[in-house]
Amino acid sequence: SSTSPPSLPSSPQGRPGAMATVALASRMAWRVDVVRCSAAFTCSAGGVPACASGCGSSRPSRRFATVALSKERMKEFIRAELAYFAQQTPEPLRLDQIVRASTPAKVARLLHRELPSRFAVRVAHIESLEGWTEHAELVRLREIFAESFSQLRLAAPQLEGNPQAEDLAPYTEVIASLRARHMPVTALLGEALRKMRREEAPEGEASIQAWTDTFFNSRISTEMLTKHYVAIIQSPPGQASRKVGVVDTKCNPGQICQEAALEVMKSLAAESSHGDGAPQLQINVFAKHCTHSGTDIEIPYIPQYLFYIVQELLRNSARASLEACRAAGLQEPEPITVTVCADQKQVAIRISDKGGGVPFGNGDKIWSYQFSTSKQPYEAYLDGESPLSGWGMGLPLGRLYARYLGGSLELMHMPGIGVDTYLFLSRIPDLEPVSS
Repeated sequence: SSTSPPSLPSSPQGRPGAMATVALASRMAWRVDVVRCSAAFTCSAGGVPACASGCGSSRPSRRFATVALSKERMKEFIRAELAYFAQQTPEPLRLDQIVRASTPAKVARLLHRELPSRFAVRVAHIESLEGWTEHAELVRLREIFAESFSQLRLAAPQLEGNPQAEDLAPYTEVIASLRARHMPVTALLGEALRKMRREEAPEGEASIQAWTDTFFNSRISTEMLTKHYVAIIQSPPGQASRKVGVVDTKCNPGQICQEAALEVMKSLAAESSHGDGAPQLQINVFAKHCTHSGTDIEIPYIPQYLFYIVQELLRNSARASLEACRAAGLQEPEPITVTVCADQKQVAIRISDKGGGVPFGNGDKIWSYQFSTSKQPYEAYLDGESPLSGWGMGLPLGRLYARYLGGSLELMHMPGIGVDTYLFLSRIPDLEPVSS
């Protein structure tokens, strides 16, 4: 005969208490494994769940009862799990962990294990910021991560055996939906910080900077991991490739810089044709041969993120160069020069502009998330595909990405002349082309 599921401990008002619910989730004495099609499950008399579809997601039991779970009850369980996962302290997700998940099965297992706790902790991180409910952008950010956590907890990838891309199709849909939902995250946070700058006292800036660094250090790894998953799933099976997910084992930094320069010049030309009236700006890229090999520079690296970083740096230099040109009453701005060189261990990229530079006393200010010379409205950042796109985000976030990828980003100011930006890249070691 049908039996009721174990009831949650109740508060004095007769509803499940939050702490009791968290305790129940932490004991894992009774877990809900949802079947996508029916949200039904079976529960053994001993309190061990088993999938109603018979997929064998838990150990067999002798007596079962089928229970239908209401939407409200399901929400209570998700809230309980969110509170439970938010108490965890996940270890930093290293780049080598991501790139070595080089098959659909490996990367799916990594996502399934890592993403829920990291999103739950990010929800708690947003809630830790005093006054967060007063900012619509932060409320929306919290909703984005809470919704993604819920979606992930209700999605169980097929991980038994050695699943291929087609076996993971339902889970891939979830990850694609998640990535689309997270696209405005950087722009939303940038707008929130812009508003907070007007309201917060200057002495609070250091704590905001540290809070934002923590937020983005976590986001960088999960954003890169989901992108890596999509790249692995989309790789043609059975074909040897120089690419391993997001990593290109023969990435050419000079070529990436050329592509970023062309993209920036193209966007400037488009703005000028729409009435901005900006003079034409030239970006010249010079890529030297590697001093060790004597050939073109090719390193194992993640080209998409190198493109994002260089693109943001060139946009900053272009904006400064155009403003300096207007201020001086010149017909054309001084060109921007990009130089790429390398030895056996490292690649260096220098971006030199004649945009007037930054006063020595303001050198630290440019690394603040609450500082920007951009006058673009918040909406202008929403359509950008770059995870670095947002008000005040370019330089500080570019530096975080460079560090996460094992490199560094440094600026040399020449007040009244311009800025030399140095981006140092470390090779991602021990990666060889593999068969998908």
